[in-house]
Amino acid sequence: MEYQFDVARILFGDAETADWAFYLEIILRTLVMYLYTIFLARMVGQGAIGQIGPFEFVLVIAIGSAAGDPMFYPEVGLLQGILVITVVILLHRATGFVLQRNKTLEDKIEGGPMLVVENGTVLKKKLGSGSLTERELFTLLRQQGVRDIGEIEVAFFETNGRLSIFRRPAAKRRKVRTTMPGQEEE
Repeated sequence: MEYQFDVARILFGDAETADWAFYLEIILRTLVMYLYTIFLARMVGQGAIGQIGPFEFVLVIAIGSAAGDPMFYPEVGLLQGILVITVVILLHRATGFVLQRNKTLEDKIEGGPMLVVENGTVLKKKLGSGSLTERELFTLLRQQGVRDIGEIEVAFFETNGRLSIFRRPAAKRRKVRTTMPGQEEE
């Protein structure tokens, strides 16, 4: 079979998917997948997606997929990919707009900081929520130069995957449990 350079196929994809009803379907499909991916990103937790929030994570996935399909699959038109990217960006902006004006919804969807260490004690019940393991917590503590959890007044696991630490004054620090690998107590 000889390949033909067809501008209409490149822009619109296969002829049977070129009608406007299909483009409305693309918008609906994109909306459903966007919301579902946000839900999954929220369920996976902060630690799994690193230093970006769930919305940025979804944005990167959705745009990457939408941009890649028309590049690799000749049956997917460029306009279909452009439509998906445009809808994703508009959904992202609209979501940000709504969350900025509704604190309750923002807290529900994006979550908030999680207290994980208090007065030199690891709050294991908080870690049990699935967002962060004790090993990951100790790694984050070491990255901030904490040698013993007794140095910490409070530590919060933030929604961006980082750890905010408030240290005790030097005079109030005590040895509780080392954060050094291979030396942890059970």
